[in-house]
Amino acid sequence: MVRRQLRVLSILDVARTQLYHFMAIVIAGMGFFTDAYDLFSVSLVIDLISYQYYKGQMGSGVKAAISSIALCGAVPGQLVFGWLGDKMGRKRIYGVTLVLMVVTSLASGLSFSKRLGKNVVTVLCFFRFWLGVSIGGDYPLSATIMSEYANKRRRGAFIAAVFAMQGFGNLAAGIVGMVVSAAFMNSRKSNADFVWRIVLMFGAVPATLTYYWRMKMPETARYTALVAKDAKKVASDMSSVLHMHIVPENEAVDELARQDQYGLFSVEFLRRHGVHLLGTSACWLALDITFYSLNLFMKDFFTTVGLLKLHEGEDEPFKRMIRITAQHTTLALGFSLPGYFFSVAFVDRIGRVRIQLLGFAMMSAFILCLAIPYDQWRTGEHNKYGFAVIYGLITFFANFGPNTTTFIIPAEIFPARLRSTCHGISGAFGKIGAIIGVFAFVYAQRHSHTRSMLFALVGCNLVGLVFTLLLPESKGKALEEVTGEMEEPPQPEQAAAAVAAAECVHVVPV
Repeated sequence: MVRRQLRVLSILDVARTQLYHFMAIVIAGMGFFTDAYDLFSVSLVIDLISYQYYKGQMGSGVKAAISSIALCGAVPGQLVFGWLGDKMGRKRIYGVTLVLMVVTSLASGLSFSKRLGKNVVTVLCFFRFWLGVSIGGDYPLSATIMSEYANKRRRGAFIAAVFAMQGFGNLAAGIVGMVVSAAFMNSRKSNADFVWRIVLMFGAVPATLTYYWRMKMPETARYTALVAKDAKKVASDMSSVLHMHIVPENEAVDELARQDQYGLFSVEFLRRHGVHLLGTSACWLALDITFYSLNLFMKDFFTTVGLLKLHEGEDEPFKRMIRITAQHTTLALGFSLPGYFFSVAFVDRIGRVRIQLLGFAMMSAFILCLAIPYDQWRTGEHNKYGFAVIYGLITFFANFGPNTTTFIIPAEIFPARLRSTCHGISGAFGKIGAIIGVFAFVYAQRHSHTRSMLFALVGCNLVGLVFTLLLPESKGKALEEVTGEMEEPPQPEQAAAAVAAAECVHVVPV
């Protein structure tokens, strides 16, 4: 094992917050903006697809397929691209996922067929599956890149800031849906076909805009030093990033190359990190069952309690689309985004594990507030706006809780050579949970068991809470210290030298 931390990594750990940190947040975050936009925008346009091709009578199975097919693609995407990120480098694979995302976003809006109806939906599902593959690949790569670029004092906030772009993507889906629908308000109703296509294709825009900057970003120092073991390359790359001269540590890196490093399927990995991988995977699985059930079927809940009229807009598809997207946008602004902001502000103060425990507990409490009096909510005996507020509080504590921390923790607690792979495995279990949630909700809705489904979501949160106890706290620690790659802490003189070097860097104070 590594007996001491490389000096270049020590400098990265103690460097004050500066411009390259913000550049990394924006570049990695725009991928997440696109991911969220693509995943959640489809739930907003299903009504229009139903109106255009099924005369408003789309079956629940078709709705489930359209809603979940991208999630199905995300599972192999996270596994394959996570593994490739460790084998071929974060930067190289990052570019591949972005190109695939742009192409499949455009193709989703260009889903045509000579026969209407199910054939168009089949083509749409085909392209959204591959879109899901690219989205899945973006998860482990974005998290790993940001964790390996960040300093240890604000690493959690930086990774949370990348993930917070999911909230802006969710918000953008509502705004774009409203704007495009309003633009076609006074046109022929057959133009609904253009509306849903434009909304889906817009997802290619932010991904395209960041491609150039993604390709200019250098490979992370930890991959180059600890995985590729290229001392000259890491010194050159980080000298450019930090605007200082860094001497290559050839002997230290050569020593790394001679060490026997355990693999994913080894007994040593099982002993050191097996429980951790179980914890991150189980927590993400439990969280996404709840998170995607509530987010993708928000319209159905709001229709049930009277916030949306069941038959409203059968002949006015654009008006109904505007109402759906307006409520989606209001919840995003009032509850979802503040949850992300709270995570950014407090994750390095409170700690990842505590925030995750708080989130699971509060989500359980508020879901019970919906489930216990659900029949009263449904029959209008309670204030329907109270239902919306409680619903919003669930999303707040999901984002100021496990939705953010399940993304952060796997990027910090596994060794560099397995970090992207293990994050991909954890995320894949999350997307499996999302698929379970989608189909379970469709089944519950079809058999009038929605209240029972809400109680099941409470059980999922409690499972996540229990498995959170298996995870180590990584707040304020160097990555190599958390993962066990650095068995000896830096000597005082080495730490002082690193601090002195970092203080010479041109910084942007925060």
